Amino acid sequence: MSGAGRFERLARLWPRRVAAADPLAAALLDHHHTGRARRVEATRADGASFAIETEEYFTLEGQLAELDGLALDRCRGRVLDVGAGAGRHALALGARGLEVVAIDVSPLAVSLCRLRGVPDARVCNVMRLDSEEELGRFDTLLFGMQTIGVAGGVETLVGLLDRVKGLLAPGAELVVDSSELREAWEGDERDTSPTRGEIVLSTRYRGWHGEPFPWLYLSESDLRDVATRAGYGMETLGRVEGGEFLAALRPEGD
Repeated sequence: MSGAGRFERLARLWPRRVAAADPLAAALLDHHHTGRARRVEATRADGASFAIETEEYFTLEGQLAELDGLALDRCRGRVLDVGAGAGRHALALGARGLEVVAIDVSPLAVSLCRLRGVPDARVCNVMRLDSEEELGRFDTLLFGMQTIGVAGGVETLVGLLDRVKGLLAPGAELVVDSSELREAWEGDERDTSPTRGEIVLSTRYRGWHGEPFPWLYLSESDLRDVATRAGYGMETLGRVEGGEFLAALRPEGD
């Protein structure tokens, strides 16, 4: 084999650093094209690891079916689907006759949404979205699949909730699911503060290694406290045995 050939082979095998969301998005695209479920490896900064199965992103009959059903029933009017992934919520809401704008930070995920028939899917980072000028106003902001965790921290989430008020039509609300962090972060099981759920993750799929990113897990009471600080009232819509819960957040006074 020539030197150039060896270099090309090594380049294919060598881990490739990509944007944080792209390993999962690539796995979702592979799942779509082949019809076979894929697995993404996720690793916390403290070394704990777990697998993300792509099957959950293509069905409403998975482990969180009960919460998904409640979330879809709660959505009304014009909906912003934040972190749309493979577009399962956007497609289901569109089938109900709702106008949906699906956004995701990964261009790969947005391409997949379009391939699957989501009519309005856009590359957009909700953490940089602070007015209605770009997308207009919405009756519902849906943060499914624990997408609210993208805030990465309690203080950052307070800021995010405050900023997205500019996207809300009168009487609008956020529909959010989350869960508390089940496994101790940095080994301190005694820590029960909201900031215990602030972790750092990275994902890997095939030769793609995503950049590390912060993620936030919040218990029901912690999310209620954060919502109050940001000027929202919170209504719990449902809970499941695994610890996940679904809530609606509405600005106080609406």
